[in-house]
Amino acid sequence: MLEAIRKHAQGWLAKVILALIAITFALFGVDSYMKSDNSGGSIAEVGDVGISREELAREIQAQSERMRETLGPAFDPAVTETADFRKQVLDSLIERKALLQDAQKLKFFAPDAYVASMVAQIPAFQQDGKFSQQRYEAVLRQNGRTPAQFENELRQSFMLETITSPVSLAAFPSGASLAQIARLVAQQREIAWVDMPASTVAAQIKVAPADVERYYADNKAEFTEPEQIRAEYLVLDMAAVAAGIVVSDQAVEEYYAANAAQFGQPEQRRASHILIAADKADAAARAQAKAKATELYQTLQKTPGRFAELARTQSQDPGSAAQDGSLGSFGRGMMVKPFEDAVFGMKQNEIRGPVESDFGYHIIRLDGIEAAKTAPLAQVRSAVVEELRKQQAQKAFAGLADNFGNLVYENATSLQPAATAAKLTVQQSGWMAAKNAPPPFNNTNLSAALFSPESIKSKQNTEAVEVQPGTLVAARVAEHRPARVRPLAEVSQAIEAKLRAEQGARLLTQKGEATIQALAKGDEAGLSWSAFQIVGRQPSAALDAAGAKAVFRVNTDKLPAYAGFVRPDGAYRIVRVSRVLEAPALDPMLLSSIESGVTQAQQRADMKAMVALITAGQKVKIQPNAIEGR
Repeated sequence: MLEAIRKHAQGWLAKVILALIAITFALFGVDSYMKSDNSGGSIAEVGDVGISREELAREIQAQSERMRETLGPAFDPAVTETADFRKQVLDSLIERKALLQDAQKLKFFAPDAYVASMVAQIPAFQQDGKFSQQRYEAVLRQNGRTPAQFENELRQSFMLETITSPVSLAAFPSGASLAQIARLVAQQREIAWVDMPASTVAAQIKVAPADVERYYADNKAEFTEPEQIRAEYLVLDMAAVAAGIVVSDQAVEEYYAANAAQFGQPEQRRASHILIAADKADAAARAQAKAKATELYQTLQKTPGRFAELARTQSQDPGSAAQDGSLGSFGRGMMVKPFEDAVFGMKQNEIRGPVESDFGYHIIRLDGIEAAKTAPLAQVRSAVVEELRKQQAQKAFAGLADNFGNLVYENATSLQPAATAAKLTVQQSGWMAAKNAPPPFNNTNLSAALFSPESIKSKQNTEAVEVQPGTLVAARVAEHRPARVRPLAEVSQAIEAKLRAEQGARLLTQKGEATIQALAKGDEAGLSWSAFQIVGRQPSAALDAAGAKAVFRVNTDKLPAYAGFVRPDGAYRIVRVSRVLEAPALDPMLLSSIESGVTQAQQRADMKAMVALITAGQKVKIQPNAIEGR
């Protein structure tokens, strides 16, 4: 069991945790999903667990940042401000809380050994290729985490994976279906085409002033500019404070001397075990397991050389049993406490047992002791400097933050006194609306304060708002533009152009469809066709995505067949399909790719059904105003 857990840490979940580390813990872990957070008032309840407005706001911001990173310049912040997006995020929170409660009910708990193994596998926590407790704590501390918080997130991730993996692994598409899809994907068609330019119907387009006025009157929201402000602001950042701190050589040497034990590798021990598993809640089963473990221990007292043999044949930890019971090397804090206490109290080659843990009863053999090693100062100097700089920055920042908050409050109409005291520069924002404000104004609390009617009217400073750990922002409204509907004279040309384009596209499509109907009856109507080309489903220079969709959607029971679509340049292209070419043989790589895609689609559908079923089994209550506001 313990060894199997170690191997499991190499899977996708380990990669997820690595991703968490890589992005500096910018996303909220699943730890929060199991807690009833009422900091912002409960807006929904899933069984006994609540969801607060603040928790929803955090998750919306986290998902928005993920979308921003994924989509880059294509990201549209307006999408994340819609009620639909907020509803999707709330639904996902509800589903995850339901899954975790179901996992909890089924007792899918992560063993301590699993968590220890996961932590030890993460390169960010390693030094010279081995797990470092000191580095582990330092990395977490730098990212506003404690070991308990991070390890609890790993436990929750384990619970989610355990309850969902049976469904995700149960998708098996049929070979016949895969072959049919592969034949359709590999199919090609011979086509020729003719384009009808937009100018064909230009003379028929009629847009009167009354049409423009009617559109304007019916679509006022389209021409409404939201309320906008331009702000002055200050950013007090702990990272900037730390960057300006100089750490002396004496301070480095003194810290190293006082904390030498933290540097390098603590004592490691190599051990093997034989596990007789038993359910903690079943007293009779545990008594039987203890008796069997005692019998094995007595046998090993007489013939210790049989340890490997008995581990292979009797141990109920299949992972370590295959390795003659070996668990490899580990330090303190990486195994369950009774097991650890026994191992670190043994002499080399000693066999001890039975040792009770939540998993059952262990017979343990200590295979080796690796003494603690202290790294030389030269090797860890940078880590010491970093730690001292962070400690000094935290102290300095605490004082600066208090003074910063006081000055912002006491000098309500100006940020300059606070800027002077903290040696900061008052920055200027561009014009912005609440719904698409850039960082740091997209922070829920700062945005609410800055765009409040009181702040806009008084133009006084907001309070100092923590927009992220170690970063305070205070701002004030410098200029304000109220929401307004742009006058007709300002937008009439744009409306006319839009109406002409829509009417032209409609007329051209009608003409194209009428031509296709005539072609189907055998009337070529003097059209000048392009040369024949063989095309597949993939978009190409000759056929964009819309064209490929039209060509492969048309019924080819009777040839030639005709299809039409509007091109990006506004022209209407009529395509004639003259032949259908089937693939002579199915490409194994294509089949493999299709199998992967179909399997994933089935997994998603099955997962969606399972989540819906589990969620339906929970008592879910959602407040009517749950998705209102930012």
